[in-house]
Amino acid sequence: MKQPEDKKTRLVSTRMTQTQYEDVRNKAKMRNMRISSFIVDSAVHSDKQLNPHQVMQIHNLMFQAADACEATQPELAKQIRKEADALWQF
Repeated sequence: MKQPEDKKTRLVSTRMTQTQYEDVRNKAKMRNMRISSFIVDSAVHSDKQLNPHQVMQIHNLMFQAADACEATQPELAKQIRKEADALWQF
């Protein structure tokens, strides 16, 4: 169960053009997010270069790359994992 401070109690409405809506929808879809979550995340983290979702995606991609090269270049795979772990601390 969510804590009372985590409960979303505010409803905000906005107007945008069809083109703006399509841009927002497409960006949210690319990040596997709902439109509302994407808008909130973008606004809350607009002062940061990467939002937490993007950092997580980069971390996962780095581990996939490490897995892909494990058999032929185990030292490189180890280095990629080390750098991914350091990035996760971001």
